[in-house]
Amino acid sequence: KRTVSGFATLDNLDQTGDVVTAEASLKAFESFRGNIREMHGPSAVGKMLSFKPETFYDPNSKEFYNGIYVDVYVSKGAQDTWEKVLDGTLTGFSIGGKIIDAENEINKSTGEKTRFIKQYSLMELSIVDSPANELCNVLSIQKMNGQLVFKGMATEVVTENIFYCADSDSVFISTESSYDSPVTGKPTALIGWVETNDINK
Repeated sequence: KRTVSGFATLDNLDQTGDVVTAEASLKAFESFRGNIREMHGPSAVGKMLSFKPETFYDPNSKEFYNGIYVDVYVSKGAQDTWEKVLDGTLTGFSIGGKIIDAENEINKSTGEKTRFIKQYSLMELSIVDSPANELCNVLSIQKMNGQLVFKGMATEVVTENIFYCADSDSVFISTESSYDSPVTGKPTALIGWVETNDINK
């Protein structure tokens, strides 16, 4: 289908030292034209098919981050770009735009002063080789036997869902698509997923 999916933005600290807030990204994407470029170049290589607010769990920092998850179509007129996606040359998304409002605040996770981008105008979204936000990687997703299988750049990854029970303030992990709390017997909320490998989670 010539489509790639992944996080376009997340509200973690990126490699430029900025945090793009999830609220700012949602507003920016709501008025975005949907034009896709390669490496922030001048030529369009595709279009955005859909976007939605989504939560990502980073197993390295053990933190949950919020951002925008996109589905992108790569044009048949950009075969070179598509080949680079398939062979792993282009592995992430990167936003391009104009900052309208930003403030320096203390980042709770690092304790250091950080620029928080609270409003921006999104001019374009690029498929890139090294995104400024290291978590904004391209993923190709399909369902197999009820589980999500990520066909990534290096390995196949199977996931387990994370469920939260507010009444007992408990977290559970299961391969099921829904889960009743063994503590309260009530349905839990699906809040994210973690990778499952043969040896380690």
